[in-house]
Amino acid sequence: MLFRALIPAAAVLLAACSGPAEAPAGESVIEVKDAFVIKPAAGRDVAGGGLMAYVTGAPVELVGASTDIADRVELHTMTMEDGVMQMRQVDSFTASEGDPIVLQRGGNHLMLFGVDPDIAEGDTVDLSLEFRDSDGTSQTVVTSAEVKGLGD
Repeated sequence: MLFRALIPAAAVLLAACSGPAEAPAGESVIEVKDAFVIKPAAGRDVAGGGLMAYVTGAPVELVGASTDIADRVELHTMTMEDGVMQMRQVDSFTASEGDPIVLQRGGNHLMLFGVDPDIAEGDTVDLSLEFRDSDGTSQTVVTSAEVKGLGD
C-alpha cells in the first residue's frame, strides 16, 4: 500500500528534474539564466548588465530590455579596435538552439542609464526582456537580476 502512495510523488519529482519543455512546432521556449546588473560607481548613474538567454524551437531576437531601476536600457556590443574598447548600441541579439545570447562583462552586454542610486549589492531587481521571432511576434520574459559590485 505504501508503494502505491509513493508512485505519484516519484512522478512529480521526475517531472521537476526534467529539462525545459519541448517547443511546439514553429514556436520558441525562452529560458533566461544568470542575469545581473553592476552597481554604478559612486556618483555615476550608468551601469552594465548581463545574462544568458537560451531558446528551444525557432530562433528569436532580443530586441529590448527595461527595468524599474533605470531610465533606459540599451543592447551593446563591445570590441577592441587598435587597442581601444569600442561599445556600440545594436538593435538586437539572436538566440537559436545551441547558440544562446551571452551578455557579459567585457563582451556584448546590457547598458543601463539613469540607474537608481539607492540600489545595493546583493539586491535583486526585475529585468523585462522583449524577444521577437521571425514572424514579428513579441514575447516578454521577466527575470530577476542580482546587483553585483564593480569587482564581482
